[in-house]
Amino acid sequence: MLGGKRRYVIGVLSPVVGGYYFGRVLAGIARTVRPEGHRVVAVQTYPADLERAQFPDRPPGTAAVSLGRLDGVIVITSAVDEAALLRIEADGTPVVLVSERAADIDAPVVTPDNEGGTRAAVEHLIAHGHREIGFLGSLRQADIVERHAAYLATLAAHGIAPRPEWLYRTSDNQEASAAAVARALVAGPGLPTTATVAATDRNAIGFSRVLRAEGLSLPRDQAVVGFDHSEAGSRVRPRLATVDPHHDQVGELAVSLLLSRIRGERVAGQHLSRSTLVTRESCGCLDARAGALLEGLPAQEGSTAWRRFGEVARATFDGAEARLGTGADLESWMRGVQRVFRGAAALGQPPTQATLASLAESTRVLRPHPEALEQLIPALRAVEEEFREQVRNGQAATGAGTEPAPSGRSGPGSGGGGTTTGAPRAPSRAARARAVTRTATDVLVALSAGCTQTLLARSGQLERTITDQYELDLDLLHADGRAIRALTWLPRGHRSPATLALWTDAEGPVDRAVDDPAAGARTLEIVGTTATSRQATALVGKRMPVGRFPPPALSGDGVVFVVPVTFGQSDWGMLAIAGGVDTRATSSRDKYDHWAAMVAVALDREDRLTSLQRQRAALAEAADRERALVLDLRTEVERSALVQDVALEGTWDWDIASGQVFYSRTWRALVGLPDDAPCTGIEEWTGRVHPDDVRAVQIAIARQLAGAADPLDLEHRLVAADGREMWVRCRATTVTDDAGVRARMIGVLMDVTGMPARERRGVAR
Repeated sequence: MLGGKRRYVIGVLSPVVGGYYFGRVLAGIARTVRPEGHRVVAVQTYPADLERAQFPDRPPGTAAVSLGRLDGVIVITSAVDEAALLRIEADGTPVVLVSERAADIDAPVVTPDNEGGTRAAVEHLIAHGHREIGFLGSLRQADIVERHAAYLATLAAHGIAPRPEWLYRTSDNQEASAAAVARALVAGPGLPTTATVAATDRNAIGFSRVLRAEGLSLPRDQAVVGFDHSEAGSRVRPRLATVDPHHDQVGELAVSLLLSRIRGERVAGQHLSRSTLVTRESCGCLDARAGALLEGLPAQEGSTAWRRFGEVARATFDGAEARLGTGADLESWMRGVQRVFRGAAALGQPPTQATLASLAESTRVLRPHPEALEQLIPALRAVEEEFREQVRNGQAATGAGTEPAPSGRSGPGSGGGGTTTGAPRAPSRAARARAVTRTATDVLVALSAGCTQTLLARSGQLERTITDQYELDLDLLHADGRAIRALTWLPRGHRSPATLALWTDAEGPVDRAVDDPAAGARTLEIVGTTATSRQATALVGKRMPVGRFPPPALSGDGVVFVVPVTFGQSDWGMLAIAGGVDTRATSSRDKYDHWAAMVAVALDREDRLTSLQRQRAALAEAADRERALVLDLRTEVERSALVQDVALEGTWDWDIASGQVFYSRTWRALVGLPDDAPCTGIEEWTGRVHPDDVRAVQIAIARQLAGAADPLDLEHRLVAADGREMWVRCRATTVTDDAGVRARMIGVLMDVTGMPARERRGVAR
């Protein structure tokens, strides 16, 4: 970047940070700011562990990550609620909204050309002869509402009055909800339409799969057109016709507007990015073709083959509108293709191998869609025929109705194959026509090589991603707390900085809660980073408000992704990773989302293991105490039994509240009962009292229960179990509880038979 220009930090708040929609918007943002050296911090506002089919309208919670360090913010769809937007605006931070509107926010809104794309889809189905055309989608997002309105307007423009039953409402934009709608229709009244326009490709795919599974033939029984141009649509059968909203160009437009606002320019209103209709078998076409729509307008009538070729290229190259460097753009690519055809048509010169190699490489750089070659072949054959016709008519000298490339501009054909002056003799028309045919074949081979290289690169990337995920999952399954925090589990091929920060306001998993204005006070502690600079390593162990995370020393260059470390009801903190944008995922999830969820699982596992270890230690300590108590109790029992045996006294313990009485072994022996005799009631004593002494015993017990201060001391006769009559001496004391209520009576029984009355009283004393 030139000196004197300031580098900005661009924040992107997005529900998730990967996939064919969010990822492509992010890719467009990153691609636009890269040449000027600006940094992008992409914050995921949805939890990392949402199921693929789940996508709530609003985020469960939004941490104000990095908002204190941003020069401007792009908010994608439902990333944050309006209250959060108002807080950002109140801080004076410039905002641009993508496919979302807020009534109280004066910010520009960027959307794809929903109206033009939907109109093209509906009119294409009408051209196939359909009149009963349905709309499938969830009318909860601004983009979908616009598409539905365009659907209604297009039907009305063609004299078709839509019926209420033609609206197939889904609960969200995903496959599962559309599949549920399809099952209900098939099981119920059937489909009242012959064709359907779906709000998203995922809706269209879920809808179509159920219809096919129920025996319907597509497009014969129901033609379907989606909206998104996701790669998943090219893999289903029949392949899904779709509208390409060029999400990366939405991102490019959004960040361009944001930079203008940051620099103080007045920017407001709605801004549209173009859309393109891509026809495939699901709409009734036999092949894949792209009809370009500029600001929603159809291609001009009477377009030449060369113009049509350019429209197809623009629609099928992901990088057609990108800033890819000098010579690596669609215009240069088109000039190179044109140059080799003109060389063949004018001079009969086929392209050189160097020219074809350059063309293949520039094709690869333009990131062709998987179906690009299929769509380019017929368009290129039409260009071939147009040049051959010019040769036959003697018009080859001027080319295909376009001016020569300006001096100093070169494309893939600059290495050879251009026009040559001073040739002694021009070749015949037949030779030049043959050269055009050969050139067309050579160009097709070069295009095939470029497209194939792109597909091979995607396959290699997918293989690396699978390998990385496998290694990461295994490492985290075996990692302890120290390894998790040191980030040793990162895939070996990941070289960009990564940082893990955990909440310090909780020692373990906490319930996920929606942040309020006070939530900015939450604090993160940086527990580990792979950044190697002195400033970065010094930050490990430091705490900071969430609004200051991640600090610049830990961010690296390019895009920094900040993903919540969440799983289930656990919210551990944030994972910041510098890396590339994933635009090829078939769902809205990406690898960083997966990494964050797995880290949360590993931290949960570590927390449970630590808790179990603590519980085990506590149980072991309790067991030791219990064993010691048992030993003490056993010793006490043995000691009591020994005292009783020596004293020849029988003890008893009466729980007055329950009525249960414990009689010692000596007491049982005194009254002639075996050790295992079942005796637990007070009647075991009072029931054996001699009839002449019963009243005296009853009075003595009643006095004790009534609160007598003196212990019970009574001599009476008792009838033993074997029928013999004996004199006994009973002494007992009564114990009260905390409330002063008589709770227990504990006594001793002694056999005093044969002793004179005077001696018995002395022994008793």
